[in-house]
Amino acid sequence: MKNKLIFLLLTLSIFIMSCGEKKPTYNVKIILYEIGEDNSYLKPIEFEAGFIDPIEYTVARSEIEKLKENNVVDRSVKLKSAKRENTVVYLKINKEIGDMKSDKNLPIYAIVNAITEIPNTEKVVIQTNKASYTYIRNRNLLKRDKKLNPAEVLYKQMMYEKEGNFFNAYLLMSDEGLNPDKKSYQDYYKEILEVYQLGFTNQEFKVKEYKIEGNIAKVKVVFYTPEGEVPLQFRCVNIEGAWLVDWLTSQVNM
Repeated sequence: MKNKLIFLLLTLSIFIMSCGEKKPTYNVKIILYEIGEDNSYLKPIEFEAGFIDPIEYTVARSEIEKLKENNVVDRSVKLKSAKRENTVVYLKINKEIGDMKSDKNLPIYAIVNAITEIPNTEKVVIQTNKASYTYIRNRNLLKRDKKLNPAEVLYKQMMYEKEGNFFNAYLLMSDEGLNPDKKSYQDYYKEILEVYQLGFTNQEFKVKEYKIEGNIAKVKVVFYTPEGEVPLQFRCVNIEGAWLVDWLTSQVNM
């Protein structure tokens, strides 16, 4: 009788624990970060994760698990919660990861940069068992070609889309967190895949002159259609020295 009671109690506790666990409902495409080969930069990667509401939890959980899988952080590190308040994302983890105040803490900024890929995200606050720390996106840890001018960046981005390389195309889009037109990688991928499958990205084009006004560049692109030439205008934005394609491309006849 005693053994049966113990068995029932154990079964009940396991059932309660399993009920409290968050479980994925469907898959979403997100961007995570790995530590670069020489341990000096962050390398973005495409990742398909099981979605657990909210998306901030999905991204943080996936990033931490990826870091543990690559033996970058201790396997005892656990994400306890994730929530959003306006443009700030709050994460709770059970322990600290390296020097939490260092701007070269690659594992921490892998988490921060992955979270700031989510639209409308300005800051990330990480709360540990010792203190609370506030971070913003660290672009100094990303490898970007700052020698490219606006026309060259736009051409590369459009060619990536034409070739079906949507991940690299997305990486050349503006990563300004508070840009109201910014799309998540999941939403962008779904939209551009449909456009690609319909053949719209096969249109021949030529990127021409551009004009810079402050940190904004207006770039002229001519599309060659059966009806003739169609000149349109796209925008690029300079973010910390690198030109990126703006989400508000304003395809207006010039």
